[in-house]
Amino acid sequence: MFLNNLFQDIKILFRDNWLTALVISLSFLFAFATYNGHNHTQKRLNDISEVQREWERKDSVMFANLIKIEKGEKVDEPYWLIPSEPMNIGYRYPRLAIMEPEEFSFISIGQSDMYTHFKSPTVYGNNFALDYSEMVNPVQLLFGNFDLAFVFIYILPLLIIAFTYNILSKEKELGTLRLLSSQPISIISWLFQKILIRFIIFNFITILALITVIFSFYFNQIGLKGTFQVIGLILAYNLFWFVLSYFINITINNSSKNIFSLVGIWLLLVLIVPAGINQISNSIYSPPSRLKMVNDIRSIKKENEKKQNEIMDEYLRNHPEFAEESGQEKFGFWHRYFASEKMMEQKIKPLIAEFDIQLKKQQELIRVFEFISPVTIMQQSMNRIAGTSELHYNDFKKQVFEFSNEWRNYLVPMLFKKEKFTTKNYETLPIFSYQNNIKSKVSRSILIILLINTIIVFVFEFFYHKRKE
Repeated sequence: MFLNNLFQDIKILFRDNWLTALVISLSFLFAFATYNGHNHTQKRLNDISEVQREWERKDSVMFANLIKIEKGEKVDEPYWLIPSEPMNIGYRYPRLAIMEPEEFSFISIGQSDMYTHFKSPTVYGNNFALDYSEMVNPVQLLFGNFDLAFVFIYILPLLIIAFTYNILSKEKELGTLRLLSSQPISIISWLFQKILIRFIIFNFITILALITVIFSFYFNQIGLKGTFQVIGLILAYNLFWFVLSYFINITINNSSKNIFSLVGIWLLLVLIVPAGINQISNSIYSPPSRLKMVNDIRSIKKENEKKQNEIMDEYLRNHPEFAEESGQEKFGFWHRYFASEKMMEQKIKPLIAEFDIQLKKQQELIRVFEFISPVTIMQQSMNRIAGTSELHYNDFKKQVFEFSNEWRNYLVPMLFKKEKFTTKNYETLPIFSYQNNIKSKVSRSILIILLINTIIVFVFEFFYHKRKE
């Protein structure tokens, strides 16, 4: 019976041009989305390459000047730019902290259009926060980018709805439902087989079109493990919408009402629920005003400027290894700056901690609510696979901050000990290396979506049988 239904359904879909429409539409959507994601990733790589080339150019000039200085030759630089001074190295020749794109970055642009992917921590200024890379279109931020994740999450469910909303109601409206009832199979079993057949056909075309398009752009450049993870997520997510369509077909059994119900659920899950989660997190854990925090930091700086001598004395008491034996040394700008900066860090630490704690609580609450909807699970999972989630950029920010401290701690002792920077020091400078510490947890996401599907089945069975009684 299943094979008969399969061949019959394929004939009907061919006759109605459904299969042709699916192949063309999915191939076009995947190709356009992959092209957009590829261009965004390529722009990111080009920006990084351009910054690296400029950094290498400056470094080569600086290293050549160091060689001249060590040979006793004249350097064509003003005295305040001489690279033998540690603070000139720390401020004008910082190391690059780069966040390279991940293997599947083209799948989901995520937060990568908001945050920077490179930073040059210097010995001067506050390095506790990352800057945005550029101002972006607010409308684009609201609706998202047209990448593969957008197609998977927003468009595939609409195609599934159009593909399945009237399987049973169409038979009723055509007057063939009584004929089906006379067959040696129940209507529910028949509908289940029809839904299963369309699930197989739809996903076969989806996966085939996706693999063809991706490997056209990235032949031999992506791993099988990540590919199977993406396919597994798509199958579990599509199954959720097929299960919903199956139960809507049974309970409502009217084409117009079916499609309105399914589109209403789509609107609820892809627009209202995520917006509601975000609003709830902002209401419960409202972060302190960033503007107020910046103003408080400025006030602390002004206060420190008035007490520089006292701060310098306190700093030397805490760091006797930097104090001069004579006690008569008059320290310059950089000495007083680092002394006040240390005091500054201690005073602003509670302000920054309060802001970061509230943001962290927001993100934890969002991750808790994430599991109530396959849509939010899918979005977060795609961002994690692509390496463009909020978690990735927060971790990058943390790594840059740690490297900033390492950079300062390497050069500041040279300043206080009045040591010169040489070519040997250049070879031992700290180097930043980004580590992706965020796990994708795709298997867990797939299991949760399957669990949601199972709960829907049990809930429907309970109410369906209770209604029949």
